Amino acid sequence: MLHGAYVAILLWYLVHTGSSVKQLPDLRPLLLQRWKIGQLIPVLAIVLLLALATFSDGGGDILFLMMISTIWTLLVWRRDIRLRPAVVGLVIAVIAFLGGLPFWDNSFVGKSAFVILLVFAPPMFIAGGLLLKRTGLGESQLHAGRYGKALGSFLWGCLLFVPLGLFNAASGSPGIGLTWVTRVWMPFSLPWFSAITEEAMFRLFLVSLVYFMLRPAFNKSPAVAVVSAVLFSAIIFGLGHDGTLLDRILITGLLYGLPMAVIFAKRDWEHAVGAHYMINMIPWVMVFLESLSLNVNV
Repeated sequence: MLHGAYVAILLWYLVHTGSSVKQLPDLRPLLLQRWKIGQLIPVLAIVLLLALATFSDGGGDILFLMMISTIWTLLVWRRDIRLRPAVVGLVIAVIAFLGGLPFWDNSFVGKSAFVILLVFAPPMFIAGGLLLKRTGLGESQLHAGRYGKALGSFLWGCLLFVPLGLFNAASGSPGIGLTWVTRVWMPFSLPWFSAITEEAMFRLFLVSLVYFMLRPAFNKSPAVAVVSAVLFSAIIFGLGHDGTLLDRILITGLLYGLPMAVIFAKRDWEHAVGAHYMINMIPWVMVFLESLSLNVNV
């Protein structure tokens, strides 16, 4: 109940602050621009994709489609790709790799998933920036070269999501019996892996892509496209994690993924990275303290 109440208050605060969705530019349909059905085809596609993800193998098919969509976006807008986002994308991928290396060494994350997330983090970071440029939804301080503001956004995201980090730790995340977290730096480095790779995928790219597809059908009601995009991202994010279907959608999706999607849409990507970092960092601190306690008792 406390978790749900805080998320509700946080969402109210985020929705009622920041830029208004009414200022977002109109977008033309991707297909059949002269026909009404051209606006409805992407809506139907999103509904079918959501149904596919819900009743398939935990969103694996959607991940494959996201990778294809990333490649397509980069090819279509290849002339708009600039050196800075490409370099920044590689740098953040290196940070994610170094932070998450203990995952690989201790088989905490499947090696195929580890590699896929790292390999696609830079292209999704670049493609997400291209989508932001066209939709006007959200921001990325790193794409704009405002590195000081990026740090400030990251820290504010961390601060706002401290309670969710505590709730995550109280629920037993990231798991029991993790005895390999024995270095004081690990709780602070491990969250970089998920914070960077998953936020590049589920927020920067997926929210922007779904909004880009839906907006032409809701040019008179942009809020509908925004709400649909953040909800879609939140549910797909939840389905990509472990647990029962209900837990993945309601807990991981709506109580964690949704506020991260909203803070991206109403603030910037760096806020979302800070939020994700804090949600994972506090549980890893608890794991480290438990390991430390066990070693002392022994």
